[in-house]
Amino acid sequence: MGEKTSRNTTSSLDFLLNKHILIDTCFLIKSYENAPFFKGLFSIFKNLNCVPVIHQLIEAEFVRGSKTNQFYQTKKQHLAIFDGFMLPVAKEIIDNSIAISMIYANKGYLNTQISIVDCVNAGILQKYLNNLFLITLDIQDYPLILFDRLKIIPIDAGRDVFTCGIYKFNNIKFNQCLIDFKKI
Repeated sequence: MGEKTSRNTTSSLDFLLNKHILIDTCFLIKSYENAPFFKGLFSIFKNLNCVPVIHQLIEAEFVRGSKTNQFYQTKKQHLAIFDGFMLPVAKEIIDNSIAISMIYANKGYLNTQISIVDCVNAGILQKYLNNLFLITLDIQDYPLILFDRLKIIPIDAGRDVFTCGIYKFNNIKFNQCLIDFKKI
């Protein structure tokens, strides 16, 4: 991200000032694989005092498939930046995630389309509604029936361009979907 882009992006992300941002697994993987290109966005988060966070399921999804201990250790080392910023996945969040997964099914989203980790992310975002946002590359996994898409940020990584979406859980939409679900 060039200097001009960074300044423009920073001002358009002011809603993240003194908040937290949940890093989705896909974003975590690509930021690990393309670190120099994502550095500018992480600097913006730091300048806004916006703390990146993950939870245990994102950690597990990130390190799974490590073919060697060395690769696993390298990934674990990358996760050290989240030391102290690991959100717990409590029963309340699991209960929220189940309700969210039922709403998705009711609205025609297949279980194979939106993973359980995405549902847990949604449950966490619901619990920490006023202070937590999500950044993801899998924009189709966070449908606008429950979320507000606040910002799209392209990251030009040379041979690839990554489209990042920043989302906020919308409890009004959730409650309406829950009413719709209970009518059936």
